[in-house]
Amino acid sequence: MSVTQEIKNRLDIVDFVSDYVPLRKSGRNYAGFCPFHQNTRTPSFYVFPETQTWRCFGACAEGGDIFSFVMKKEGWDFKETLEKLAQRAGVTLEAQQPGDQKKQAAEQKLLDLLDAAADYFHMLLLHAPEAAHARQYVAERALTEETQATFRLGFALSSWDACRNQFNDQGYDDADLIAAGLLTVNEEKGRRYDRFRNRLMIPIRDINGRVVGFGARTLDKDGIPKYLNSPQTSLFDKSNLLYGLDTAKRHIREARQVVIVEGYMDVMQGWQHGYRNLVAQMGTALTEQHLQQLKRYTKRFVLALDADAAGAKATMRGLQVARETLDHEVDVRFDAQGLVRHEARLQADIHVVTLPEGNDPDKLIRTNPEQWPELLAQSRPVVAYVIDVLVQDLDLGDAKAKTAVAQQVIPLIKDIQDPVERDHYWQYLARTLQIDERALRQVRLQPDKPRAAASSPRIVPPEPDVPWPEGAMPKREVRIRPLSNHLREANFLRQCLAYPQVTVQVNRLLQQMEQTAVAADDFTDMEDKLLWQYVMQTVETGAFVVGQDLCDSLDDPMVQHRVEALKTVPPTPLANLERLPDTLVLSVLQWRRDAINRQSQEIKQLVSVSQETDVDLLQMYQKQAYTLTLVKRDIDKAIASMSALNRRRIEESKL
Repeated sequence: MSVTQEIKNRLDIVDFVSDYVPLRKSGRNYAGFCPFHQNTRTPSFYVFPETQTWRCFGACAEGGDIFSFVMKKEGWDFKETLEKLAQRAGVTLEAQQPGDQKKQAAEQKLLDLLDAAADYFHMLLLHAPEAAHARQYVAERALTEETQATFRLGFALSSWDACRNQFNDQGYDDADLIAAGLLTVNEEKGRRYDRFRNRLMIPIRDINGRVVGFGARTLDKDGIPKYLNSPQTSLFDKSNLLYGLDTAKRHIREARQVVIVEGYMDVMQGWQHGYRNLVAQMGTALTEQHLQQLKRYTKRFVLALDADAAGAKATMRGLQVARETLDHEVDVRFDAQGLVRHEARLQADIHVVTLPEGNDPDKLIRTNPEQWPELLAQSRPVVAYVIDVLVQDLDLGDAKAKTAVAQQVIPLIKDIQDPVERDHYWQYLARTLQIDERALRQVRLQPDKPRAAASSPRIVPPEPDVPWPEGAMPKREVRIRPLSNHLREANFLRQCLAYPQVTVQVNRLLQQMEQTAVAADDFTDMEDKLLWQYVMQTVETGAFVVGQDLCDSLDDPMVQHRVEALKTVPPTPLANLERLPDTLVLSVLQWRRDAINRQSQEIKQLVSVSQETDVDLLQMYQKQAYTLTLVKRDIDKAIASMSALNRRRIEESKL
């Protein structure tokens, strides 16, 4: 992770900008008077917490992230801004060692591969004929197009080497694919094959929104396992990851609590219905690392368990069955004693809620969304929850059964550090079991019996010894994927560093299509903005410069680090250089169109809030929306022209 990203993670843009501009809540966003131009009547300045960005819809018509805001407001250069924000965020700025740069470069290469894989799988879900049943499954789960795009749902073809071929063609070797968890190796047979086949692909992102792995749901009726996750890699560690945290963290802070669910679909369905403070475990017990991450945003955690989780359903069949089930689930999802200890160490507040019989969060929110907040309001502290579970249907006339319950609950009570709270639960357990508290405190605990591993044998589908069936290979047409803007920008800079003179051809082509030349504002990250300025300053001298000369001339450490990261992926081979300017122009147009689409979405949000409250604001937004429509129309026209030109040149090259 770059130092600028670490600073952004620690500083919330709403809190920061509020020190300069009085902000008021406006729907999901915050509004105020722009600090960069005179305006006292119509608040045209907005801060978007979900994207951690700001934008002026008035005279400035500018926007950006926390760095661009400070640079514009204080008049500082990037270096000074970096130092000031790092100091405020508590981030230490240290010079990178050569070993660190090599490690970061290798990590960035895997991140680029995983992000490209997420795009590849997403495009297959949207367009591949083979994905029709996957699209049907998603429709049955009532997930909208917006939700599918937000979580980048995808599809893995029913092929043993489709993914492998896709990325081998793009310059990634098998070692890269294995390190990223996309390729599986059978050592006995010496075979390598795609790990994910005929599955709904769910990208798993870290707290910074970077794809680090996948969860893959089988689409076969009898498919085993139901969910297949990426293997443990240098980037993917289930004990440190919570699904959905990257999109939920702002909403967790606003709601002042996080709801921890068990499934990916639970998170997506909650997001779709406006309950956006949900994150999911990935088949592991809740670890202290998980809670440490969440504590940055809240100290109140609510575990939403299925009706049969943690032994609740088993208690209906007798206390001993409940004990066995509870012990089993401790290893998987619900470690009551661990949670009590986490709560004490973290000074947190952990509650548990059980869903109605036959429901999980996905189903309940989908069918009865208004019941969700009512259910969360009924959550219970961990110790109270365990007591309630164990005494459900308990025969209070059975002394041995009472002793068995006490044996399970007393260790939890003794782990509570606060003396008042600890005393409260002694009293609560005594009242619940209808025994004297003094007798309860004299109970001698039985030593824990060693438990055998509770996990079931892992079932892996056998590999076929016969050749792959005809039709298993994907059609070449569906292997074309779009890059995310981050990757488009990175690839553009990578090519320009290798071949600086191509920038002149790119800008000439853009101007021929009546589009503006590439500028620093076209890039998202501040390091990339600075790097582009360095590139243009060198190219505009008119001297012929090769890529290595340009890289050697850089003297800004932050820019040098960015260059090292970009160099982890090789630029376009010389054989394809003739078409490189066309490809780069098309990439610029596509990421500009995506930026316009994001701005349009922001304005739609603002229109929905101001429609019935402020006529002047509504007119301003409508004018902005119309302007964006015209800009997008021109970009689409240019994209169509470039696409047609590329097709003609490819056909001509075949003659």
